Amino acid sequence: MLGLVAVGIVFVYSATVENAQVVAPLHTRQAIWALAGLVAIVVATRLPQQFFYGAAYIFFAIVMLALLALLVVGGGEGGRWFVFSSGVRIQPSEPAKLVLVLAVARYLSGRLVDFRRARDYLIPLGLAFIPFALVMRQPDLGTAMIFPVIIVPMLYWKGLPLWVIFLLCTPILSVVTAFNPLIWGAAMIIIGLVVWRKRVKPSLAMLVIILNIGLGVLTPVIWDNLHEYQRNRISTFGAGYQIIQSTVAVGSGGLTGKGYLQGTQTKLNFLPDQHTDFIFSVIAEETGLLGVLIVLLLFAGLLHRTLKAAIEVRNPFAGLIIAGASGVFFAHIMINIGMSLGLLPITGLPLPFISYGGSHLLSMMGLAGIILSLRMRWMEY
Repeated sequence: MLGLVAVGIVFVYSATVENAQVVAPLHTRQAIWALAGLVAIVVATRLPQQFFYGAAYIFFAIVMLALLALLVVGGGEGGRWFVFSSGVRIQPSEPAKLVLVLAVARYLSGRLVDFRRARDYLIPLGLAFIPFALVMRQPDLGTAMIFPVIIVPMLYWKGLPLWVIFLLCTPILSVVTAFNPLIWGAAMIIIGLVVWRKRVKPSLAMLVIILNIGLGVLTPVIWDNLHEYQRNRISTFGAGYQIIQSTVAVGSGGLTGKGYLQGTQTKLNFLPDQHTDFIFSVIAEETGLLGVLIVLLLFAGLLHRTLKAAIEVRNPFAGLIIAGASGVFFAHIMINIGMSLGLLPITGLPLPFISYGGSHLLSMMGLAGIILSLRMRWMEY
C-alpha cells in the first residue's frame, strides 16, 4: 500500500508540474492526504472489532445523510463535493464505499442469516441501492455502479451459490443487452433456463423475471434521460478522444518508457484528466511495460495479502469486511486500467492509492487500516 501511495505522489507531480491550469501543487496536497491516511490507519489499528461492529450502521446512516444533504444544498463542481472556504473538498461517495462494506458485513455476520430466505440477500442489495440511488442523482454514473459490485464478493464469501449471484447480476445483463431485442431475448432465455434448471422458488423466479423484463423495457427510456456527457462516455467507449489519447500514451511507452517527466502526451496536455482518471496512462507512457508490471505486482501483492487475511481471521464479521475490501480494490483496479486501455467505458473511477483525490485516498487508506486492525486480532471470534 505504501509503495502504491508513493507511486501516486510521484506521478501526480509528473502529471501536473507543467500544467498551467493547475494553481496549486497537487502532489503536495496528495502527500498531505497520505499523511492523514497514515493517521487514520494508526487510529484504526487501535480499535477493536467490537467497535466496527457496533458502529457499522451508525457510520452508514451518517454518510447516507451526507449524500442526501449534498443533493439538497448542492455540491461544487457537478454536485459531488462539499466545498469549504479553506478550499478543502470532501466527496461523500468515497467513504460511502467503506461504510457499505461495514453495514453489509454487520448484516451478513448475523447468526440468523439464511440464504434459503430471499430477504437475507435482498436486504444487502437494498443497502447497496441506497448509495447507488443517491450518487446517481448527483449525477455520478461511474461511482454509482460500483456499489452493487462491492457486495458480490461478500455474498459469495458468506456462502451464496454462484448461480444465485448470477441471477442477482442478471439486471446488469438486461441493461447491457436491452438495445438489441434479439440479444436481450437470448439473455432472457438463458436466465429462464437457469431458473428452471435450479428449480428456483416461484416467488423468487417471478421477481427475477419481472425485474429483468422491466429493465429491458425501461433501459432505452432511462438512456434518453441521461445527461449528454454520460451518454457520450458510454457510446464513445473505445473510439472517443479520451480513449484515443489514453491508448496512444500507453502504447508509446514501449518497453522502458520515455523517461520520468518526459511523456509527450502528458506534457503537451493531450491526455485528459491525467492526474485522476488516466494516471495509469501517465505511468505507462513514462515507465513503459516494465514500470506498469511493477505497479501491477504491487496491486497483486495488495490483493494477495488482503485475501490471505480474509482466510486467516476467525471472526465472520472480520472475514466479510476484508472480502468486501478486496472487492473494492479489485473493482477499481480492473475498471480503471480497463478504461485506460480502451477495453471498458470511461466511468471516472480512480486507481486506488495512485489517482489524485483526497477523499478517495483517505477512504482507501482507512479501509486498509481496518484490514490491518482485523488482521492483528485474527484469533478473536
